[in-house]
Amino acid sequence: TLSSGATASPAQEALDEITALSQGSYWQATIFRIEAGLTWLLFTPLFALTMLLPIFLLGYWLVITDTIKNHAQHPKLFNYMARIGLGVGLLITVAGLIIMGHPAVEHIMPLQGVAGVLFNTGQFFMAAGYLGVLVRLLDSAKWHRRLAKLAPMGRMALTNYILHSVILSSIFYGYAGGLYGDISRAPQMLIVLAIVVVQIPLSTWWLSHYQFGPLEWFWRSLTYKKWQRFKVSVN
Repeated sequence: TLSSGATASPAQEALDEITALSQGSYWQATIFRIEAGLTWLLFTPLFALTMLLPIFLLGYWLVITDTIKNHAQHPKLFNYMARIGLGVGLLITVAGLIIMGHPAVEHIMPLQGVAGVLFNTGQFFMAAGYLGVLVRLLDSAKWHRRLAKLAPMGRMALTNYILHSVILSSIFYGYAGGLYGDISRAPQMLIVLAIVVVQIPLSTWWLSHYQFGPLEWFWRSLTYKKWQRFKVSVN
């Protein structure tokens, strides 16, 4: 039985999560996720104002000013974004993680709030930094050719995202592998990297035979209310 979110300690909540996801059936895991999602909906307005709105405004400004379209004309801007974004973002994010890892956080709610604010603020700076690095790499002909190999994977983003979810839930959830809570962060990153390494050539192969990924094709057909041409035409 899951403990009430209002009275359970963070340690008990973590234990409940591990139990539900690593030992429960598909439906038990799904119900747990739905309940957790409904709880997090309470924080959605705050999250939207503090995180999504600043990122949206940055993206909006980059588009309406044609800065992102003509990025090669603004190397200094994207250099600043890369250096300041990653530098400040990494510092703030690490500070938030250090506080989160302190034993006192479990008993002092204000510390949890401080850690959360630092971590989320760090993510905003990191996002800007990642964009700056990516744009500067794209300004290099050599790196442009290298990164272009990722384009097919991006064209099949929905299919790859769902496939990613299916693979990882099969590894971690109780109805399959049941390894939730048993694999540390470093091996998790290696698993994700392995999936991506497979998805890149798989996406390239798929798009050499078909116009879209399977889910992209289905979504596009629904959007236009007409079955779209699927296979690549051979002249």
